[in-house]
Amino acid sequence: MRLKGKTAIVTGGANGIGAGCVQRLADDGAKVVIADIDDAAGTALATALGDRVIYVRCDVAERASVEALFDAGIAAFGAVDILVNNAAFVHKPGVIANFLEYSEESWRKTLAVNLTGMFNCSQVAARLMAKRGQGGVIINMSSGGASRAHRHMFGYDASKGGIEAATRAMALDLAGLNIRVNAIVPGSTRVEHGTSVGDSPNPPEAVIPLPRQGTPADIAAAIAFLASDDAAYITGTRIVVDGGMDAQLRSPAVDYSSDFSEYL
Repeated sequence: MRLKGKTAIVTGGANGIGAGCVQRLADDGAKVVIADIDDAAGTALATALGDRVIYVRCDVAERASVEALFDAGIAAFGAVDILVNNAAFVHKPGVIANFLEYSEESWRKTLAVNLTGMFNCSQVAARLMAKRGQGGVIINMSSGGASRAHRHMFGYDASKGGIEAATRAMALDLAGLNIRVNAIVPGSTRVEHGTSVGDSPNPPEAVIPLPRQGTPADIAAAIAFLASDDAAYITGTRIVVDGGMDAQLRSPAVDYSSDFSEYL
């Protein structure tokens, strides 16, 4: 219960990694506001987790919607201590496209959610945290695409690179207020409905050093750490949760045999 007495807002919290973060933060004692546009999933998750979790519909790209979100969180729980900027526009029609076919509409939509949404939520949160005078935590969800490109995901990768740059800049500007800002970099992560982030036709053991895909719980564990006082001296950095993908030059299948039977 290391987050008891804290209140968190998780954007894009109704499904997938976001839902895993909501579950973990609640398990660690926090009160949690789920922000999403999936009313059915958000309401169902809040109901399942009890009276310390509420759902608020929010379009993070719209400033008025974000302000209403924080007003609702304060009305319900009194304050906001933790913000997880998880909402993202990614595996949607028009987003996965070669740069030559990538549309201006997809570009605008991706930046509106992924970057403007992060800015809207972070600035509203930081102003409230500064006024309260007790510090706070902002955690941004990045991607391996921030530093190494996916094919056919130009807008998404550009936005995630911007998120990591914004994380560093926000961390410096807010450090004097004891507001810590960090980023999480998930790897290939298995989520519900058989979809995944960074999916591949190859089995996980062929491309990931730790031979499995990650789960929302893996990502949420890092979120919970950064949100806690255990990370009180960590700001302006990124934590990679990807089973070793960021460390490798070539995949396991190319580099060596994965047969360890002789050592077992």
